[in-house]
Amino acid sequence: MKKLSICITLVLLMGLALSACAPGSPTTSPQTSTAIDAGQAAQELTPTPEAAPDVVGAGPTQIVVWHRWEGEYYKAIKEIFAEYAAQNNVQIELLLVQNVADKAQLAVPSGQGPDIIAWVNDRLGDSALSKIIQPLNTYSIDESYLRANFADVATDAMIYKGQVYGIPESLEAMTFIYNKALITEEELPKTTDELLAKAATYNQPPEKYLFVYNAKGDIYAAACWFQAMGVQLVKEDGTTDVGNEASVKALELIKRFSEIMPAESDYGTADALFKDGKAAIILNGPWAIADYQAKGIDIGLTPVPIVSASGKPGAPFVGVKLLMLAENAKNPEAAVELMKYYGSAEVQAKLAQINKQVPANKTAQEMVKDDPIIAGFIAQAANGRPMPSSEYIAAMWDPFNKMIEAVWTGAATPEQAAADGAALFAQKVADMQ
Repeated sequence: MKKLSICITLVLLMGLALSACAPGSPTTSPQTSTAIDAGQAAQELTPTPEAAPDVVGAGPTQIVVWHRWEGEYYKAIKEIFAEYAAQNNVQIELLLVQNVADKAQLAVPSGQGPDIIAWVNDRLGDSALSKIIQPLNTYSIDESYLRANFADVATDAMIYKGQVYGIPESLEAMTFIYNKALITEEELPKTTDELLAKAATYNQPPEKYLFVYNAKGDIYAAACWFQAMGVQLVKEDGTTDVGNEASVKALELIKRFSEIMPAESDYGTADALFKDGKAAIILNGPWAIADYQAKGIDIGLTPVPIVSASGKPGAPFVGVKLLMLAENAKNPEAAVELMKYYGSAEVQAKLAQINKQVPANKTAQEMVKDDPIIAGFIAQAANGRPMPSSEYIAAMWDPFNKMIEAVWTGAATPEQAAADGAALFAQKVADMQ
C-alpha cells in the first residue's frame, strides 16, 4: 500500500486530471518519475487562481471552496452561495483553480488547502486514499442519508471502501439524441438488433446515416455496451471483467456498428454529421445540447436501447459532480452544513432551471421533470453506472481505447482485442502498485 500511495502521488504531481465532464477520454497514461523535485512540484501545484477569489458574506466563520465553475454556469452557483452566506452569517471564499484535484494533493497536507473541493467522482478514490478528503460519516452523512435524498447512481458514486466521501451535485451521462425532422419517436429502435437492421435500409453514405457516435476508439462512449452486458470495467481492487465472454460480445456489437458508420467515426465526425442533418441519431451528452439547439435542430432524447445480446438497456458512465470535505478543513462543521444546503432539493432544482444541469437530488428531479431535456438525461442516468471511483481508473483509458480501435479497424478480432486489452490494463495497474 505504501508503494501504491507513492505512485499515486507521483502520478498526481505530473498533473493527471481525469473527468467525465467532456466528450472523450484520456488516451495516454502519465509516466512517473522519481526525479521530481518536491519543492518545485509544490510550487507548481500551488493554486494559481484564474481570477481574484470571490468572497460572499461577511460573517466570522470562513469557508473556502476550490472549484472549476466558470462563466454563466458559475454565476448562478455564486448567487446560491451568496444567499446562504447572508442567511447564515458566514463568509464563503470561492476560488477558481485549474486541475483542482491535483493541486489539492500538496496544498491540503501542508495546511494551505480549502475546506471544500468541488470536482467529479472519478477522482474520489485516489483523493480518499491519499487522505486529501475525509469521510462524511462522522458528520451524520452516511449511505442511508444519501439514499433518502439522492438518486441511487449518485449515491453509489459517493461511496469508497464503505465510506461516504461527498455530496452529489449533478449528473452527466451520454444518451440517444435524435433529430425529430429525420426520425419520429415511434420509429426509434428499441434494441440494438433493431438499430442495426434499420440502419441497413436507412443509410445512404456519405449523406445519410441512421446512427453515429464517437465509436472508433473511446471507452467512455462505448461503456454503455459493455456495462449492459454486465462487464465491470474497473473494479475497486484494480481488476476488470474485460477479457470475459460478455466483453467479447460487447466488442462484437461494436464491430457490427463499424459496418453501418463512417470508418472515421470519431467525436468530431459524428458531431458534424448530426449537426448537418446527415445523421438521425447520435449518442452524446449534455455538453452538446446547446450547440444542437443553436443549429436549430428540433431534438428529442431517448435512453440507449436494449442491448440485444443481454436483454438489458444500454448503461453509460454517469459522471457525478460533487462537493468533498478536505482533510484539513479549518471549519469542517460549517463546511458540511454548506454542502448539505448545496445538495438540497430547492438549490438543485434552481440550478437545473438556470444552468440546465441534471440534479442528483431525487425531489429536485421531480420538480424539474417537465423539462424534456433534463427529464431525458434523468431517465438515462437511472440506467447508467457511476464513473469508477477506484484509484486505478487511470489504467483504463489507453488499454481499452486501443482495444476498441483494434476491433473497429479490423486489426484484431473481438476475442484477441479483449485479451490484449485486459493484459495491458493489468500491466498498468501493476505499474501503479
